[in-house]
Amino acid sequence: MSDASSEQLAPVTYLPWAKTEPTAAPVASSSPAPQRRPQSEGGSGGLRPVPSDLHSVSSDDERSVTQEQPETGAERDERVDRLVVSRLRRSALSVSEVRSVLVEHGLDDVEVEEWIERYERLGYLDDAKLAEQVVHSHGVRRGRGSGAILQELGRRGVDTTVARAAVDDLDPETELDNAHAVAERRARQLRGLDRRTAERRLSAFLQRRGYPGDIVREAVTAALTEEGS
Repeated sequence: MSDASSEQLAPVTYLPWAKTEPTAAPVASSSPAPQRRPQSEGGSGGLRPVPSDLHSVSSDDERSVTQEQPETGAERDERVDRLVVSRLRRSALSVSEVRSVLVEHGLDDVEVEEWIERYERLGYLDDAKLAEQVVHSHGVRRGRGSGAILQELGRRGVDTTVARAAVDDLDPETELDNAHAVAERRARQLRGLDRRTAERRLSAFLQRRGYPGDIVREAVTAALTEEGS
């Protein structure tokens, strides 16, 4: 036997995020080529393309895929991976949020943890960085206090220790400046009220936005004094 005949093909391992390289065109033959069903975008012949947007995949779409041809494990992995990555490209997600998506699409506990570890290794998931982004977007851009930021991070399933560390990095002077700006804007809407009523309403407003008591008192006094209430 020749050396070529003794060669063996290496086993193929499926990687949902790996893209296959295009193969060379087959050599034309005299016999007619067999009729093949169109290949879907995901590379699984016979299945129609699955939308990449998680929110655009309806239950009807998923039922039709199951009824036409049951998914293989590789096809399911590719579909779920595309959905998760599509969401991650639009906005940062917490580990808890991605875990919920994976569970929703039928992955068991072991598979979920393997996928979480993989996304963390690839840099798609990082709760510490997410917490820093929330501190900036809610604290600096939206004028929310540290209490409201902690509540938002808790709602998104970020670990309490990680959330607290991110909030502790918020400059107290920045939070005070934000409270002053918010209080001044709100105080303009309270013109005509007596001082006591204005203080009560403005204090309640700042507290709902997550500012601590000492900052609320200072911001309220400054804003109402400037307005002449």
